[in-house]
Amino acid sequence: MKIKQIRENSTEELVSQIKENERKMLEMKVRKAAADGTKVRLLRRDVARMHTVVRERETKKND
Repeated sequence: MKIKQIRENSTEELVSQIKENERKMLEMKVRKAAADGTKVRLLRRDVARMHTVVRERETKKND
């Protein structure tokens, strides 16, 4: 997911997507469905991008 797409979502949507993607990552790791690890890596990066956008919004709100 591109950062531009992430920024278009509301904070509540991002938080729900983060939870959903973290659950998917855990399931993949447990089942070892992603033997090559690329799916887990891509999900992990998307979650990190989402956390970054949420954090940026929190710091802007506090200013």
